[in-house]
Amino acid sequence: MGKQRNAKRAHPPRLVRWLAQLGALAAGLVLACGQPSVGVADGGGSAEVSAALAKARAHGLPGAPVLSRAEALALGHGLEAAARDEGTSARAFELHLAAARLMERTFRHHGREQDAKEAAEIFLLAARDRQSPDACGAALRGAHLFGEAVRDPAAAYKELYRSELRLTGKGAAVDGGRRDAAPTADPACVARLLAARAALDAFKPSALVLEAVVHGVASEGEMPPSAAAVPVAPPRVVRIDAWPGPEATRVVIELDRPVTFRVGDEGQEGGRGARTFVDLDGVTAPDRRETKLVGVVARVLAGATSTGARVAMDLDGPGYRRVFHLLEPYRVVVDVARRPPDSRGRRSVSRVLLDPGHGGVDPGAIGAAGLKEKDVTVDVARRAAKVLSADGLTVLLTRDDDRTVSLEQRAALANGAAADLFVSIHCNAAENRAKRGVETYVLDTASDVVAGRVAARENATSVAAGAEIGSILASLRLSDHAKSSVRLAELMQRAALASVRSGYPDVHDGGVHRAGFYVLVGARMPSVLFETSYISNETEEAKLGDESYRQRLAEAVANAIKAYREGR
Repeated sequence: MGKQRNAKRAHPPRLVRWLAQLGALAAGLVLACGQPSVGVADGGGSAEVSAALAKARAHGLPGAPVLSRAEALALGHGLEAAARDEGTSARAFELHLAAARLMERTFRHHGREQDAKEAAEIFLLAARDRQSPDACGAALRGAHLFGEAVRDPAAAYKELYRSELRLTGKGAAVDGGRRDAAPTADPACVARLLAARAALDAFKPSALVLEAVVHGVASEGEMPPSAAAVPVAPPRVVRIDAWPGPEATRVVIELDRPVTFRVGDEGQEGGRGARTFVDLDGVTAPDRRETKLVGVVARVLAGATSTGARVAMDLDGPGYRRVFHLLEPYRVVVDVARRPPDSRGRRSVSRVLLDPGHGGVDPGAIGAAGLKEKDVTVDVARRAAKVLSADGLTVLLTRDDDRTVSLEQRAALANGAAADLFVSIHCNAAENRAKRGVETYVLDTASDVVAGRVAARENATSVAAGAEIGSILASLRLSDHAKSSVRLAELMQRAALASVRSGYPDVHDGGVHRAGFYVLVGARMPSVLFETSYISNETEEAKLGDESYRQRLAEAVANAIKAYREGR
């Protein structure tokens, strides 16, 4: 990891005041909403889960003995997995809440930022249960923790706004008309939720970001956007792309603006004949079209409905799907796979997908001397593939020549090929031409402002659009491979420094960072983005143009993958 990942960072006075203020509001909400109704969910499930729940509750209380971090994480993750198996139920809520409180206490004691993020994510997941009297309290705790973890009050504002939309049903269509639905959460708790958001007005995100939050909640089936949020001119489908594979298929629906969409399934029980569909409200439907595929998705159909358009995917058997949206341009992404994500940690590695960044009409960053990122990345990937193939691994490339490959297609190729690891290779760039060094990134909300800008450049989006990645990650539960990805990133960074410094001792260690790279979203295996060096720095551009330097970078990629495979 980077040298400053675990260091205590000084907060600006304004942020310190915000943290104290929101903390007081959160404490008040706990008093207003009360503790969870212990025993409501204890009647079902296995004895092991009930025992784990009781243990987590006991150790999650203030003043109770603190578990070791390893034991607390194992207990919290186990409860979260059990909650997922329960679906939407009172027991699932209790399991989520106990896991979240235990993870928060672990963060308070051990001070690990990732623990705070996980706790916040679980709190916010629990808050989706609008029928629970404690949903509002979970929402405020989650928003507070998330903002504290990323040190960004605007992030807390977004999560409070998102929870408010979910819990109050604002803008819901009722009896064919548009009016506000009655709140489903306790009014006193909702009032405190609104007060917490009002306290953060100084940090209110842009209208673009908040509009994306509205449409994101609408896509969950919680609420359609208000009439004011719907543009006068009807939105339209720009294109539909599909990347099939025997194990996983990705379908991407690009639209000319954000829209409300709903996701549904038909016939999932009986294998063949199963269908997943996306209904796009108020969208001008494309001409009826049918695309036949080979793989888990056998056919994609698009046509008009009474409310807009529908894109349906006929499956060749039971499947698991994830649906999310990306901004600039607005895209609805549907990932369908035969099996759920494998979250059991490190697994055997026999097939690797290397992704040379950019290509074709997209040159990537260009150095002062004219060196193009797309040319460097494909050369490094080819060299790394040769080393890995000689070691007995199957290596696939998203491109082996100068062609255009979309960001969505890259992870789709990795999923479709059932790759065990995914490494995206890039050259970094910065406005500050003195910036230099080797860096490695994993998918998460940005760990700092610079990381957010790097992600925005690679995503070809604005920083504001990139800020929405946090909600996308939370909805996808991408922590499935978070730990394995961090481990791979640490090995990549270590291998890069060892390889290049033997010939270029002045190479700077830029560390491991977290940021919202679209290219990694939806990958069903451990994945990292490797920034080889800064092509915007004249000295490093010269190095990147040197075949010897590229070979060392390629060997670093190969060595990291081999070290991961061997469990080092």
